[in-house]
Amino acid sequence: MKMNLKMLIFAVCALFSVAGHAQEESAGKPNVFIDYFYRPTSVPFPWVENLRNCVIEGINATGRVYLIDVDSKAALKLEAERRTDENVTDGGDMERLKVMTTEGANFLIQGYVTSMATEKKKLDDGTVYYGATCAYTLKVINPSNGKLVTTKTFKHGDGIINLATGNTEDEAIAKVCRQAIKAVRKLVDDAFKIQGKILEISETKKDEAKEVYISIGSDHGVGAGTYFEACLERTIQEHKSFKLIGELKVKNVESENLTLCEVKKGGKEIKAAIDGGQTVIVRTKNKGGGLLDKAAKAANSL
Repeated sequence: MKMNLKMLIFAVCALFSVAGHAQEESAGKPNVFIDYFYRPTSVPFPWVENLRNCVIEGINATGRVYLIDVDSKAALKLEAERRTDENVTDGGDMERLKVMTTEGANFLIQGYVTSMATEKKKLDDGTVYYGATCAYTLKVINPSNGKLVTTKTFKHGDGIINLATGNTEDEAIAKVCRQAIKAVRKLVDDAFKIQGKILEISETKKDEAKEVYISIGSDHGVGAGTYFEACLERTIQEHKSFKLIGELKVKNVESENLTLCEVKKGGKEIKAAIDGGQTVIVRTKNKGGGLLDKAAKAANSL
């Protein structure tokens, strides 16, 4: 009987240990729901779905958030007839936002397509092809109160560098939509910044820090090529501010909460701050790199 009691206690402790570990592993990344996109009547529904799928692919490629499609939630999924309506997400339905909060959403992304169009063109030899452009706005909203966190407007297919062409209208549209894969990083970097601190200096050269360990890792979506700002936190008349003192680049993600970084700028300032017992804050910097660039290169090759 005593043995059974011991085994029961052990099992309960193990269960709590596993549960606690699971909570730690999920910490750092917010649950972000992505809603259906609003579209004007002039834009075909399949084109908007193509764009939305590319936005989803781009956000997932950052590894920064747990992205959840509202289509996967029975309480939020809209029937096919309503999804094809041009006013599907227009109006900011607070009841819908409440359901998202209940379902575990920390943030909501809404998309508003301004325009998607094609233009028929001809080469000198008479060959017909199509060029495509699109413009849309993505908004990040706090579903618990409906407040806007950030918003960004994107345009693709305009200019020589971003030209998107195809043999058919649908092919041109598919190519212009895939430009969203790389572009949405700007939204992610703005809305879902990662913040941690320098734990220790692992390599120095004279009076400079060359490599450091920081307190964030795979649990927070940190990947190879990610850049961070190194800052000192200051309080000025009860207002917090950050003084930029350096720049780091990820060298190796060693665990869910530990990453080795190369010091790219500010080695002297960082070493002086750490030696002086100051806390050096690190925050994500919008400089590209990592999983997203690989996804974008793959998209451009299609």
